[in-house]
Amino acid sequence: MIQLLMRDLPVPIWLILTEALHYRLIPGHPKHPEVEKDLAKIKAGYKGELTLRYYVKQLPHEKYYIFHDLQLELNGFHFQIDTLSISHNYILVIEAKNIKGTLIFDNVFNQLIRINQDGSEYVFEDPRVQASTLRTLLGRFLAKYGMNILPIDQLVFFSSIKTNLKTNSNDTNALKKVCKGRDLFNKIEALEKTFPQPRIDDNTLLKISNFLLSKHTPKKINILDKYGLTARDIISGVRCPHCLNIPMNYSRGKWHCSICQTTSKDAYIEAIKDHFLLIKQSITNAELRSFLHLPTNDTAQKILFRLHLPYEGNNRARLYFPSKL
Repeated sequence: MIQLLMRDLPVPIWLILTEALHYRLIPGHPKHPEVEKDLAKIKAGYKGELTLRYYVKQLPHEKYYIFHDLQLELNGFHFQIDTLSISHNYILVIEAKNIKGTLIFDNVFNQLIRINQDGSEYVFEDPRVQASTLRTLLGRFLAKYGMNILPIDQLVFFSSIKTNLKTNSNDTNALKKVCKGRDLFNKIEALEKTFPQPRIDDNTLLKISNFLLSKHTPKKINILDKYGLTARDIISGVRCPHCLNIPMNYSRGKWHCSICQTTSKDAYIEAIKDHFLLIKQSITNAELRSFLHLPTNDTAQKILFRLHLPYEGNNRARLYFPSKL
């Protein structure tokens, strides 16, 4: 029996967008601290998902269909599942967390409390509630399309084995759906005993898995709107691939960094990607010339021709759109 990976873990679009904004937000902007804080959270979350992926790949001799970062819509509401596994017996929703330190699950107010080294406390939403909510949403989603055949269960996975997990109650079941590190395998083994009998055949398993994959719908994100920014808050120009200085100077087909003296022929590609990520999903010759700080429209046109971007319209009104740069 083999484990089938239906959807691998991509670099989150939130991470790509927030990193681009972090580099290009004008110096001294009051939103910088918020962007930096969010970027750190997103990186930590992605690291947790990567760790979960590492362990999931080690699941032995079971036939699972595995989805990472599955994004679905239900009646206009968008939800994301870190890792989803489907077998002939059941479906498992796994919520990944990368939070270190001493964590106390508050079973009175359904919250997670981190005790910091200085004794202060920081409160998070209870990930058990998050996982339960995702389980419910997935169940409703499958029911909507007549595919609520399998039972659905949930787990919360903490990526750091050094995380100290506690609870403020004597309920032995309080952390039944919580694990860290290799304890994931013990939890899944217990689930196999809970759901010992196959409920669907191979064809139905494949049908459900392909259906979920076809319904994967990444959320559309306008990062500038999220922070209340406009294009005027963004630094234009080509970013140096070595020291990250913006802008590099263009001369005779090359970009030169005045800070570290790096020279590049293709550093402009990342700048165009940043434009599509941050400003808008189209660009004209004039906009390209302005954003890359090019001397002439002819130079901009040569770059656009070289990239073979899809386009609409003719002459000066022509709009170019992103492709796999």
